[in-house]
Amino acid sequence: MNTGSKILLLTDFSEVAGNAASYAKLIASKINGQIEIMHILETPVNWVKLPQEREQFYPETKKEIASAKAKLSEMVRALEISGVKAVASLIYSFGPENVFSHVQNSKADLAIMGSRGMGISRGFLLGSNALKVLRNVKTPILVVQKPSEKSEIKKIAFLTTLEADQEPVYARVKDFANLMGAEIDLIFINTPYNFFENEETDRKFAKFTDHSVKVNRVLINAHNMERGILFYSENYTPDLLVLAKSDKPGLVKLFSPSLTENLVQEHDFPVLSISIA
Repeated sequence: MNTGSKILLLTDFSEVAGNAASYAKLIASKINGQIEIMHILETPVNWVKLPQEREQFYPETKKEIASAKAKLSEMVRALEISGVKAVASLIYSFGPENVFSHVQNSKADLAIMGSRGMGISRGFLLGSNALKVLRNVKTPILVVQKPSEKSEIKKIAFLTTLEADQEPVYARVKDFANLMGAEIDLIFINTPYNFFENEETDRKFAKFTDHSVKVNRVLINAHNMERGILFYSENYTPDLLVLAKSDKPGLVKLFSPSLTENLVQEHDFPVLSISIA
């Protein structure tokens, strides 16, 4: 992510989507970025191809469209008043099309969404559709449940295996930390099934240390990854947690998409998911 990057804010106008909006505003104002506010509305017919004279047969849909447009305009106006550039996108969804394709096609540098929402009939931030976005989209996704309690992001936690394939993601985390003016907690969780002695962890940490950003090494011994993450979040209070997800067989037990999904569903700290290329 660079100065002027594009942020995609997914909204269903719920309270939790509003919490996600607060993070979008916080980040965009820091990097002088632009926010695209996207709402996906499920329609009973293909609204894009529907002749205008037939729209009268769907009064409830017309009412929902008008309401969504008004809410999007209000969100754009509020952001612009605060000095953040914003545009709105209203997407009509019909049939079994994949919600995550809209996210991918937006070509955003970062997507932000709430982890709870109003459901598929009025949005898409709840249940299987949210999980499909996490699992399938290569765009970095920040998933939020609670509103930000701070006006800045000052500590970013990066959970890593400290292996070579994590280095490109770590470089992106460092760039983001520099833009935010934040420090990084570089976390390695030692588990019984992936255990390293001190000499090996010191060697691994050394490869990931440089002087472009303040980095704190955090070594946690835990029975499994999720328990280690919970211990860290309860004792170190990061502003957000970053995970590098991968579908590669060698890493599936450590950083499978299900780990990110479990954290998003069961816990309320913000999680930024970045795919390993």
